[in-house]
Amino acid sequence: MFGVLVVRTDNGSLGYLKAYSGSITGVIHPEQYGFCTSLFNPFEPCERTGFLYLAEEAELNSMNRLIQELGSDPKRKQLQTALDAVKERATNSLTLAKREQKQQKKKRQVLREQMREELNHADFAAFEANLAQESAYYQRKVKQVKAANAEELELAQTLLDEYEMELHGLKQRRREKSNSIQTQIFQQYQFLNINGQRKSLLPIFADTPLRRPPPGAGDCAAPRLLQQAFISGLKPIAMAEFWWGESPPSEIRKHNFYYPACRGKCEPILLHMLQGMNVEDNPLDLIGKEVENKIASLDILFEDEFIMAINKPNEMLSTPGRHQEHSIYTIIKDTYPSATGPLLVHRLDMSTSGILLIAKDKDSHQILQEQFINRTVKKRYTALLEGLIVNREKKGVIDLPLALDYIHRPMQKVDYSEGKAAQTLYEVVETDLEKNRTRIHFYPKTGRTHQLRVHAAHEKGLNLPIVGDDIYGQRNERLHLHADFIEFVHPVTNETMTFSVKAPF
Repeated sequence: MFGVLVVRTDNGSLGYLKAYSGSITGVIHPEQYGFCTSLFNPFEPCERTGFLYLAEEAELNSMNRLIQELGSDPKRKQLQTALDAVKERATNSLTLAKREQKQQKKKRQVLREQMREELNHADFAAFEANLAQESAYYQRKVKQVKAANAEELELAQTLLDEYEMELHGLKQRRREKSNSIQTQIFQQYQFLNINGQRKSLLPIFADTPLRRPPPGAGDCAAPRLLQQAFISGLKPIAMAEFWWGESPPSEIRKHNFYYPACRGKCEPILLHMLQGMNVEDNPLDLIGKEVENKIASLDILFEDEFIMAINKPNEMLSTPGRHQEHSIYTIIKDTYPSATGPLLVHRLDMSTSGILLIAKDKDSHQILQEQFINRTVKKRYTALLEGLIVNREKKGVIDLPLALDYIHRPMQKVDYSEGKAAQTLYEVVETDLEKNRTRIHFYPKTGRTHQLRVHAAHEKGLNLPIVGDDIYGQRNERLHLHADFIEFVHPVTNETMTFSVKAPF
């Protein structure tokens, strides 16, 4: 990610600073190439504390080598093999002893029944006493085998533990050393704001859900740009960040597209760095203010005493969010105070318009929910894509598992190890060569957050963002995604219900 910050000098003239996120192979001093310097340089000692990462890293690497050597020591392997052999012998000897005990018990039972008929009462009592002594003998024999095994196991385990304790202690020292280095690195990042106040990474992230700084915190373009401006006595005026090059495998980044600063790593830092500055309102705080006036024009497609279907406008939340209470749910709740249950049967993204189902009672909601879970509900979305589909069939399936990108919330990412299954059928409707756009129908088989948006934009999907997608593409007058068709069974009448609303774009 690259960033540019427009600044004003003391004499009123304008200029700009430039920076990039992370590092570039072979570049130790970004300022030599005209970029803002990093807040932490691992190749040079810190002027304030003398901390030198390379020296600390060398000590850590030395510990890693020792751990590797101990872990692969032939004598340790021999001791482990010996212990395994002792365990196997112990198991076998105990099995044999118990088997013999069981066999002898069966013999005594047979003899007992046989002698019961042949001996008189006095002789049989003496005979049973002998059987009891024999039973006690085999019990003692099993105990003796257990004791001998335990002694042998303890000796073999003790010999191995001497190596394991040394290895465990070394790993513990390595862990402590690694934490110490990480803490010292966090302390190297001292972020300024326009008031000259400094704050390091640890206190900045202390009150966040993460509690500690995530990897790469402080190395993004935005903090570097602001830090350089404050150090140089320049006044920040405007800033933008854009992606250059190929997209990472799991994320969605388009060459030369603008992106906001990430929430997970940058937002807590920028909250400190922007203190005391006159900045524009956070767009999240404005969500819903424009759509509050749309309540009267809410488009009800169908309504009876059990359900209703509406045409949700774009830029309106389905349910209350972190920054905005106003939503379809609150409107319905206020309009129908006697309605029970969760009301909304499914959701649409805030920026998506189209058909939304509402159940007025718990039973109807449950029946409709089961239809969604069983995937008997037929849904279709219409979208307009930025560009033309190439190297792909005009009709097909996109199968990319999705997971939340915690660092770049609310973005989703493709994650084959931890992601949830997500499948989308697609069909090209129309191609506009003049405007370089594609109209397409999506038929989602699953309902993951941002599923259609990610499946459209990701390079392993259609590799074309939806027009107006300000998260995975470029801002436009609106997100050109509309839920235009739905078919389901009425929860009470069992009638097949079909609704369609033409896309407004």
